[in-house]
Amino acid sequence: MKAILFGLCLFALASASGIVSTKLEALGGNIGSNCDPSLTTYSVTTFAVTPWPPTKNVYLNLNMTGTVNQAVTFQEMDIFVTFNGVNFYQETVKESGTYKQGQTATVIFKVFLPGIAPNGKYGVITKIKDTAGAYLNCWQVAFSLS
Repeated sequence: MKAILFGLCLFALASASGIVSTKLEALGGNIGSNCDPSLTTYSVTTFAVTPWPPTKNVYLNLNMTGTVNQAVTFQEMDIFVTFNGVNFYQETVKESGTYKQGQTATVIFKVFLPGIAPNGKYGVITKIKDTAGAYLNCWQVAFSLS
């Protein structure tokens, strides 16, 4: 499993913001949505986030499963985080796996949400890349901290 350093960036942002409440509210459900229907090489069928709704001071476990629609080798995953609609943080993590058309691929990773995270709307966008550097999919999950 990969641990994303998202929590460290939230720590820096939270240091400048006051925390009033630790309640997290979901925006749009726990499986998220496709953020670019033109990317069809890897079609996500499930995207589970646990715990849901997310809670502070824990690692969010993200499990993405989908169907590979053409032969491909995964190389990396770009993760983009927004805070109140503004690009906040980006990280690239290594991925691997060679798949034939029709196979199922599962990607599991973690994001740490620290206890001092500021209130606001968060978005996590994931995009898998192949060895040629082309994006294969786009999936997003949103939640609100209030």
